[in-house]
Amino acid sequence: MPLSAVLMNGAIGVWLGSSLLSAVAGRRVSHGFRSALLFAGSILAVASAIMGWDNNVLWEGPAPIYFGVVPLVNRLDSLSSVFVGLLGVIGVAVSLFSPGYLAHLDKRMNDSVYWSCLFLFVLSMCEVVLAANALTFLVFCELMSLSSAVLVASDLANKSAHRSAFIYLGATRFASALLFVGFLWFHAIFGSWDFSVWHLDSADVVMPTLLVLIGLCIKAGIWPFHLWLPYAHPAAPTPVSALMSGVMIKIALYAVIRLLVFGGLESLSIAYLMLFLGIVSAFWGVLFALMQHDLKRLLAYHSVENVGLILMGIALCLIGRSCRLEVVAAIGLCAAVFHCVNHGLFKSLLFFGAGAIDARAHTRDLSLLGGLGKAMPWTMACFLIGSAAICALPPLNGFASKWLVYQSLFKLACFTHSPVDGGIAFACMGTLGLVGGLALACFTKAVGITFLGRPRSHEAERAREVTPYMIAAQLLLVVCCLGLGAAAPLVMRVIQPICNNGLSSFVDLEAAFSIPTGMLTVTFAVTAFLIYWLVLGGSKAPVKRHIAWECGFGDLTARMQAAATSFAQPIGHIFRPLLQYHLEAHISGRDRRHFPDAIVADAEMVSLLESRVYGPVVDLLRWMGGHVAKLQAGSIHLYLGYMLLTLLALMMIGFRL
Repeated sequence: MPLSAVLMNGAIGVWLGSSLLSAVAGRRVSHGFRSALLFAGSILAVASAIMGWDNNVLWEGPAPIYFGVVPLVNRLDSLSSVFVGLLGVIGVAVSLFSPGYLAHLDKRMNDSVYWSCLFLFVLSMCEVVLAANALTFLVFCELMSLSSAVLVASDLANKSAHRSAFIYLGATRFASALLFVGFLWFHAIFGSWDFSVWHLDSADVVMPTLLVLIGLCIKAGIWPFHLWLPYAHPAAPTPVSALMSGVMIKIALYAVIRLLVFGGLESLSIAYLMLFLGIVSAFWGVLFALMQHDLKRLLAYHSVENVGLILMGIALCLIGRSCRLEVVAAIGLCAAVFHCVNHGLFKSLLFFGAGAIDARAHTRDLSLLGGLGKAMPWTMACFLIGSAAICALPPLNGFASKWLVYQSLFKLACFTHSPVDGGIAFACMGTLGLVGGLALACFTKAVGITFLGRPRSHEAERAREVTPYMIAAQLLLVVCCLGLGAAAPLVMRVIQPICNNGLSSFVDLEAAFSIPTGMLTVTFAVTAFLIYWLVLGGSKAPVKRHIAWECGFGDLTARMQAAATSFAQPIGHIFRPLLQYHLEAHISGRDRRHFPDAIVADAEMVSLLESRVYGPVVDLLRWMGGHVAKLQAGSIHLYLGYMLLTLLALMMIGFRL
């Protein structure tokens, strides 16, 4: 057995053994020891990914493990090694962050259940990526969904966590049903469960492909199937949120690449459907993120935005291959894979920042935060870098992968012979520009309201910096974001084998286009040094305070500074038809026109999908469930009658077939 497979089996063994130990030991094992086990398994996974990224290793699990008629079969190749490596890096960061973070959740969760499910969650995500056949994929996909649902509801003091877990479970059950039907359909067509046998280049596979695509879009949180995501991420503890947003939703997109791109899909209609879902998801996610006041809910909606960008890259790959534009296909696939890695890193970093704020200020509500930059300077610096990365500011990694999406759209517009395709490409570029502007506004609000100004609550005023290990976890991801941004050409060289295997043609990515990372890195470093010298080191004079613009009220207070609602109100007003945004101001006082005693602004926003689509569907299901429940009358004679009618119906169907 190759060494990469041995290391991978070692990582899986460590996670499985740790899960069993956590289930048995309970509180007798400390958070630090279990975090060390998670660290060890994650390091083995990273080492296995490094050794297997340019190979194609196939191995079976132990002989007793069978899923129906097929064994457990794992494949580690260039594509799966990227996602295993991403899981390993984030797993290392989670292992460093967890002990300090979980201390503030003491007595609010069952340690045994939490750690046991966390190890199963990491193991199942790894096995879904490694799965070489459909049954292995489905089994571990179900384990991944169930273990993560338990983790979402693990904070016993959070009353909304149980409702969020049920919403998440409902979405995953529907997605799993679509995947089951689609995979059974593929098995009926190809006569095999092996992914390598499935070739989706014929017209008779369009319908099962569509079912599988919708199921994976639900698991990834693509619009309009994203509603579970802003419920599940805020309810889960921060290490779980980092794994769910950083890795789990990317695994669904990994499956799209594995099945549709590597499977040779030639349906142009499905590719354009994916492009439409991707661009709407990106715009919808960033627009709703801007209006949120809960920091983790804001980050959850940005996951909707970024998975839309990744789906756009996959769609452009399929469109380019169908139109025989190999360069467009290669750049689109490279953009999708690269942004999967980048988003996993900077989104986990941002969730760690939100978790650090929650642990010290005991709130994630932006209206109660403020002034944390002086109390938590390391967390502010890391959160600021993560915000710059997700806003695609150079020379960070988010810029590199989003630049690739722009390049693929631009080359499609230039090289296509269809004016319709060119118009669609230019429209997508314009929409991405709008998305980038809204993202910048959103994180200006998040960073400014949270860390700058004055504290808006006693909890924010008493906040202190987190533990050194929690800072180290954030710094690890900061280094990854800076390194991948500066070394983007090297990353393209690593991704080159994926494009060769997925497209069955060679396109030199480094020769096709270039990212000026060297120039951008030098420019960024010089600019940062000048700002530091001019603002912090250039003036040695003591700081003087003057009362300005106080209008006779005296010194400024926390109530006089910009709030999250006031910051987002102009943009909310512009997009009020989509957001159903309403703002009501209540001014009280005897002379409230000139000297008001109190001003209260209430902003209300309604999700059209939730109120107009999913709400009526849930009401219909409840109504149907109430009537179906009447069939359970408690009579054995009635149940025997049901069985007889079912048997007769099956016999008639079998006779007709």
